[in-house]
Amino acid sequence: MMDILYNMKIGMIGLSEGNGHPYSFSAIFNGFNEKLMKEAWPNIYKYLVKQDKKSFGIPNAKVTHIWTQDMSLSKKIAKASYIENIVLNFEDMLDSVDAVIIARDDYETHMKYSKIFLENCKYVFIDKPLSLEMKELEYFYPYLKSGQLMSCSSMRYAPELDMIKIEKTNNFKLIRGTVAKDWEKYAIHILEGIYSIIEFDIESVYANESQFESVTIYRKNNMILSIDALNGGPSMIKFDFFTEIDYFEANTLNAFVAFKRTMEAFIDMSNTNIQPIEPELTINLMKVIKAQKKSVIEKRKVYLSEII
Repeated sequence: MMDILYNMKIGMIGLSEGNGHPYSFSAIFNGFNEKLMKEAWPNIYKYLVKQDKKSFGIPNAKVTHIWTQDMSLSKKIAKASYIENIVLNFEDMLDSVDAVIIARDDYETHMKYSKIFLENCKYVFIDKPLSLEMKELEYFYPYLKSGQLMSCSSMRYAPELDMIKIEKTNNFKLIRGTVAKDWEKYAIHILEGIYSIIEFDIESVYANESQFESVTIYRKNNMILSIDALNGGPSMIKFDFFTEIDYFEANTLNAFVAFKRTMEAFIDMSNTNIQPIEPELTINLMKVIKAQKKSVIEKRKVYLSEII
């Protein structure tokens, strides 16, 4: 691999139902056509159009190729985000790009779409969650460690968490997170946000009986995290941090800045081979998501050490 990549050509691979990241990530690199973006994905258009035009673009990197499972969809994304090349098969971009973004949040497809690129020394970003299959996580781990693969939620880079990071303390007695959607795909937003601030310290996970997915996560010294995935309602991601004397709150609504910081971190990794996130943390957060699923089925507290 090259030590420094200039004029990096990126392939975009997507789209999964309800996830507009191929549009938003591509627009961050390339800019966007207002009319076509508004027609294609109005909610993404609403926050993109509020940004200063100088905010778009990442130096020496551009999304140049796209593949989705539907040619008409590929054309819509390409026109809305100024992507020059559409390929018939995702493998067709292998020799034309330096990196790919797997912009799908259905983890079952991640191995299928990333393997050929990883094994041919391309840099890869995989949308969250990386995988809930332990054999796949074992496969991905060396690529995470070598700085060739990055996978995370953009909440790790949410600007609303900046002040809490500045005020960082080890004395949180309770941390709460709430997300409007489901646990399997969206709890990672809360987990990434929290563990961008504190050290990983989870011992076990318990799925509470409730009308939605309510989870108690037990940390060392009997401290807890409380995460609620509401499975519906207004779009929101909320954090609450409590100490004996302080309370910190963050409502993460500035998607553009969080997404751009994530993409910048990916490009930095591609230029340096330095992984910005501890590989063990990425794997452990996947284990937490999997432990909740096991707890739901077995109706008991599940220890992370059981997830092998």
